[in-house]
Amino acid sequence: MKRRVGFTLIELLVVIAIIAGLIAIIFPAFGKARERSKMTKCASNLRQIGIGFSSYLRESGDVYPFASYMPSIGPDPLATSDPVIRIADVMEIHVGSDKAFQCPQDMLLASRDREAPNTAKTYFESEKSSYQYRGALVPPFPDPPMLAGHTMDQFLQAIQRRSERQYQESMVWIMSDYDNFHDPDRPDSKNARRYLFNDGHVTEFENF
Repeated sequence: MKRRVGFTLIELLVVIAIIAGLIAIIFPAFGKARERSKMTKCASNLRQIGIGFSSYLRESGDVYPFASYMPSIGPDPLATSDPVIRIADVMEIHVGSDKAFQCPQDMLLASRDREAPNTAKTYFESEKSSYQYRGALVPPFPDPPMLAGHTMDQFLQAIQRRSERQYQESMVWIMSDYDNFHDPDRPDSKNARRYLFNDGHVTEFENF
């Protein structure tokens, strides 16, 4: 009897279909793993910045640094500053590397196209940091107390005078992603941003 050599066309098509099915299953998993890896790197960056803040506060008598919220736009919340003060410049010696201020998912979002002079720039490119410093951003108060230039105790006392709620240091975030880097299509998702809190922990949601 003559021995058959090779595969029939149907057998080859079945093998190709199986391989295509496996690829369709595996590739999205690889994509999700890459996204999770980037979010993990972002959280690691913020923890490194948190360690840097601990070092800075030891040298400053627990007084938080002055820095501009959006340096590419102006000196706010500082009255005047020429040149502007970038939080990455203030903290670099304590953090050890300016790369810690770059989120792997800092991207060109549609909102940036409307923010002259920042069109076609990432936040890291325009602000030297993918992460915003909460120097004076304390919504919902119309005249927010400043974290910059104050100790955390002074900041909390100012907040508590304007609110019936008592806040703890661990509830105050001090740095966060400038934008919804991790889930830009769902800004309300808990995975949209990462937050660094005063006690050094990093979470996906804002407590206060």
